[in-house]
Amino acid sequence: MARPMKQLPKSNDPLVAFARDLQALRKKAGDPPLAMMAQHSGLSTATLSNAHAGKKLPTWATVNGYVLACGGDPEEWSARWESLRLAAAEPPGDLCREALRRWERTGALTPPRVADEDELRDLLQMLLDFNGLSHRTLAQQAPGYSHVTYGAVLRGARPLKAKILYRILIGCGVHSIRSQEAWFHLLSSFSWREGVEGGKLLARVEQPFRYAGDIDMKMLKVLLERLERGRGLLAADIVSYYDSISALRTAYEDMLALLLTSLQRSHIQLPRKLGYAFNQVVGELRSRSIPNPAAIAALVPLAMPFHPRLRTRVVMALKNAGELLRRAGNGELSIRGASGLSLPLPPLAPLQGTVPTAS
Repeated sequence: MARPMKQLPKSNDPLVAFARDLQALRKKAGDPPLAMMAQHSGLSTATLSNAHAGKKLPTWATVNGYVLACGGDPEEWSARWESLRLAAAEPPGDLCREALRRWERTGALTPPRVADEDELRDLLQMLLDFNGLSHRTLAQQAPGYSHVTYGAVLRGARPLKAKILYRILIGCGVHSIRSQEAWFHLLSSFSWREGVEGGKLLARVEQPFRYAGDIDMKMLKVLLERLERGRGLLAADIVSYYDSISALRTAYEDMLALLLTSLQRSHIQLPRKLGYAFNQVVGELRSRSIPNPAAIAALVPLAMPFHPRLRTRVVMALKNAGELLRRAGNGELSIRGASGLSLPLPPLAPLQGTVPTAS
């Protein structure tokens, strides 16, 4: 029997209301025990319990796991969580708030004009917050400097050098040359020397890296988690076949849309072979078939060229998910029934979803 959830205070506080609705979602799912939800989500029971306590905003990974464990759709919670996160972050001034809204709306991670270098540092911290990155995680994604160094630079205790700015941008998914140029141009207005150093850095960028567009790293990690988790749940027979395949298919489409849109946003003409691969993937999605994994594997390094480990995970997750979806579409999968028998299942409906326009 599930442990009763603590009664939340009668309050209009948005955080309490968010926790109250999480509790309501769990009740709607039949009050599953926290231990079962932990098994489904990969989160601890304490983390799940704190998520609906209404005392502190849970991370997006926690909300995502909680909602999935209750059979809900995380996309329905994303915008609301984001608004709470931004309210809690209290961005310093209208400029940063407007920048966050524009990044969310357009996906282009270019900076607005700022008055001084302190505002530029605030803007960079907001860029980290936008991508859900701590200084420690930034150091992992942008090796070359420690989390202590990144923290000191963003607090103003150390100078903002072009090389450090470049690593921060890479860690935050600002991959496109155009966006990077905009950030260095902003830096040059406060430090002419560092602006010149930034130009030298961009001049040395290898040709394959020049095709990349900006990418929302926070969203990419959420989708990657959904891809890997959906396949694992299906293999473990934890939830129903159709729920698992449907979630896996949605995550597969969303991940491809994120990567393709990133490439499209760079506004740079791809080489012929890669342009063909891009159009092939878009065309196959539009025809509701599973795209060629070789074409996907050729495009992923362009969309996220600076994160080799994360890129390998994305390629493998898409490959595994695509193969599973192909087998499901052909009616080749079965799932173990309550009696232990392996039951054949009919083919699923074809892929559906919104994809970028072919370039």
